[in-house]
Amino acid sequence: MRVRTAIAAALATAALIGAGIASAGFVGHTTTRSGPLTATLYAGTHSPNCKQLWPVKVVATYNGKPAHATAYYEFEYNDKVVEKINVFSDTRRNRANRLWHFTGWFYDNTFGPFGALAEGHTIYVVAVVQDGRYTTRPYWRVDVVKTKGCKAITSG
Repeated sequence: MRVRTAIAAALATAALIGAGIASAGFVGHTTTRSGPLTATLYAGTHSPNCKQLWPVKVVATYNGKPAHATAYYEFEYNDKVVEKINVFSDTRRNRANRLWHFTGWFYDNTFGPFGALAEGHTIYVVAVVQDGRYTTRPYWRVDVVKTKGCKAITSG
């Protein structure tokens, strides 16, 4: 629900500005680094349908050891950050909707679905990982696929 709302708000904002998978298997990843901080975002597909959960895993190391880091997500559309949400926001794991602190890695199986308003748009999901003065931003391109019965979720 939280991602659908975020994507709906993101696309609505982008329009004004500019005009999960069934299993937890990951098909790929992206890795970025900033100084001694390295972060990897694992995802299951570039093309989730609008109704499925889209689990992700983030791994962070600092000088090759598990990082004591924080993370949140950004959604980019047309090269603009259009929404930011905290990891596990609005779930039992993060009821207060705070910046997520972790050591080494986390697996977010509550991510998604994206909703009908994201269909046909290329969105970049970015995991912003910070440890001290270093910030790195592994990202994943998402092209949401239309499927029957997907509802257009709007924010608010």
